[in-house]
Amino acid sequence: MTLYEQFYDADYERTRDALIPKAVTKANRNFGSTCGEKSNEKALECYARNWSKCFHQEMNRLWRAQS
Repeated sequence: MTLYEQFYDADYERTRDALIPKAVTKANRNFGSTCGEKSNEKALECYARNWSKCFHQEMNRLWRAQS
């Protein structure tokens, strides 16, 4: 048995994956589903940073709320 097989938790993965659509919806609602300024690299980086931060914060909040 590999370490991956030994420590893999399918229930955790399924439960966590089920939260992704809600977190994506919140991040999209707050920052949009795409950056409007596709040619502006600085704006793209800012959008990606803010969207990702919102997504991960919401994932963590949802995880804590359902535990």
